[in-house]
Amino acid sequence: MKQVDNRAGATEKLTRFVTETSYNTLSAEVIAAAKVGILDGIANMLAGATQPLAAIIGAYLKQLGGNPQCAVVGQDFRTNAPLAAFANGIFLHCLDFEIQGQPVAHGTSNILPSALALGEICGAPGTRLIEAYVIGWEIHARLRRASARCDTHGYHPPGLLGPLAAAAASAKMLGLDTAGVRMALGIAASHTGGLTANTGTMVKSTHPGTAAREGVEAALLAQAGFLSRDGILEVKQGFVDTVLGAEFDWDELTRDLGTAFALVNPGFNIKRYPAQIFMQWAIEAALTLRLRHPFRPEDITYLELEVPGSHVRPGQEVATSGLDGKFDFAYCGAVAVADGRVDIDSFSDATRFSPRVESVLQKVRIKRNPGIPRNPPDTWAVARVGLQDGRVLSETCRHYRGSIANPMDREERLAKLRDCAKRSLEPADVERVIGMAEALDSLPDLRPLMLVLGHRSVK
Repeated sequence: MKQVDNRAGATEKLTRFVTETSYNTLSAEVIAAAKVGILDGIANMLAGATQPLAAIIGAYLKQLGGNPQCAVVGQDFRTNAPLAAFANGIFLHCLDFEIQGQPVAHGTSNILPSALALGEICGAPGTRLIEAYVIGWEIHARLRRASARCDTHGYHPPGLLGPLAAAAASAKMLGLDTAGVRMALGIAASHTGGLTANTGTMVKSTHPGTAAREGVEAALLAQAGFLSRDGILEVKQGFVDTVLGAEFDWDELTRDLGTAFALVNPGFNIKRYPAQIFMQWAIEAALTLRLRHPFRPEDITYLELEVPGSHVRPGQEVATSGLDGKFDFAYCGAVAVADGRVDIDSFSDATRFSPRVESVLQKVRIKRNPGIPRNPPDTWAVARVGLQDGRVLSETCRHYRGSIANPMDREERLAKLRDCAKRSLEPADVERVIGMAEALDSLPDLRPLMLVLGHRSVK
């Protein structure tokens, strides 16, 4: 199907969307959705700041030094804005627990760390953060939809598209004019990348972390007068021509820009479990099976997982680590059945190589189903066990709790935040964060929020 080619002025249209969008132009529904995404992102940063890679990143940043302007979440030290955005983007993404749009894409970890770092420097109000988040999410979502048919050559979308979204959010935080936004987008477009081959390793989380850093740097350089090629999206050998190609849908990029917002249509999936998006259905099916039926893991003869075939690993390779398990159907199903729960600790190496999980993992078999890979509403999973007494039990998940079709309520969302935040903050500090984040509209200055987030009160 040939895409509509409305490339003329595409960069300028996005630029004007950035400069003309304000809190007062946004609907209550869009604002509410943005606040949900921001709060979920904060939860992820606080939990991610306690993961093994956080110590490495913290030591690396201390070695580099930096003007102590911005909080590094949960680390009790400060650094400059680009490095803070880098670290906080890594922390936010490393659990693979953040919300995801549709088509499947990570947005928060690219844009929220950038906006928070610059907002802290500027003493920006909460309404500015909402503006920047909405703008960044929308540009990221539109780039993702417009490139859905493109061959991205193994690049990971957060690293490929994230720098432009982060630059837009950063430009909004700095209040750049249209010329400045165009330059910021042009600078960021030259700094994209991130290899999907690094999925299952620590490097994957640097893709949005780097996008966040590049967004901050692009906006700061543009503010200082640094120049890039104008019209970077549509020019010959520009971003789309070089990276995405002829299948890019220019009409999808700009149609109804400023009036239709991806945060509310189609909305986003909130992850219930800290694993890759397509694992959510398999985990929920396996957990429902384990919790509804009275069987012991040691009594099963097999665990069959019927899952979207397009996301089954080649050769059904077994997870090599707890972190790698976030992307492995077999491991996710095995740990759900073995433990009757799936949480952040389920993806530690201690759990991955525990005898109880290894025992179930050896009994897993994978069956492919025709779930549509880029359309989560058409995704489903079945967990099925055979027992030694001859019985076969099964459960199907079509809409996991937290998905667009089966959304969480406020209390469920806050339960996720509290569970994540308790790893970094004492209960009183957690409630302070909730209070400020839920009342961003009336928060006059982001710095008190960042002061709490940067301090680790749980040792």
